[in-house]
Amino acid sequence: MAVRESLGGATVVVGCGGIGSAIIAKLADQGVPLVAADIDYACAEASVANLHTEALAHRVDVTDEASVAALIAQAHAAFGVVTRLVYTAGIIHTGNFLELSPHQWRRTFEINLTGAFCSIQATARHLIENNQPGRMVVVASVAGRGPRADSSDYAASKAGLISLVRSAAASLAAANIQVNAVCPGIVDTPMTHSIHRERAARRGISVEESLAGLADTIPLGRIESPQEVAEAIWFLLSDAASYITGQALNVCGGLAFD
Repeated sequence: MAVRESLGGATVVVGCGGIGSAIIAKLADQGVPLVAADIDYACAEASVANLHTEALAHRVDVTDEASVAALIAQAHAAFGVVTRLVYTAGIIHTGNFLELSPHQWRRTFEINLTGAFCSIQATARHLIENNQPGRMVVVASVAGRGPRADSSDYAASKAGLISLVRSAAASLAAANIQVNAVCPGIVDTPMTHSIHRERAARRGISVEESLAGLADTIPLGRIESPQEVAEAIWFLLSDAASYITGQALNVCGGLAFD
């Protein structure tokens, strides 16, 4: 299959939530061999069930560099050199800034930022050891472009993730390894619905009213689907993006412009 050959090797998707599952489905539709990894093995296993491609599930703790290295080694043993990485793992806490605990702050950074660092670094080392080019995409957020009064840990971690992508891209360009980010806006995922259940409860409105109010702030007038984010990730993984690195692509329906 031409598309599979253009990607080469295997793709590792870290995180099997709404966006992760969408990119797994997209890769599977194109016949790309992949490893779906999550700290929740049952989630990873469910995401690869009944796929029409070579796929494995793997448990990984992204905050543990040894666990990440084992994931890359498993993917290599199963499918060859890992030439693509998609990092979708992320958590968020919502609430008053003054009530955010140091533990919550550290945990958000461990998963959203340190986990991405460990995954990018392990994949880059693997590619360089095997003298292969590669492409990596991490899921940041438009929240990293500006302040978020009720999720400051998330916004700060995503801002750091955008910066990490730029630094990694500059460092790894000589090895022909490209690193980019996508910055979704409001995506129709379980995480988004969970956030709006909390916000709706605080405001005394329904979840539907909370989501509708947010959709009204988006120029395209609707919340985006995980599949729309997956299409942008696929583009950055593909040969069509052969001259793009260090970029953070907004995929947000016009919610942000910088």
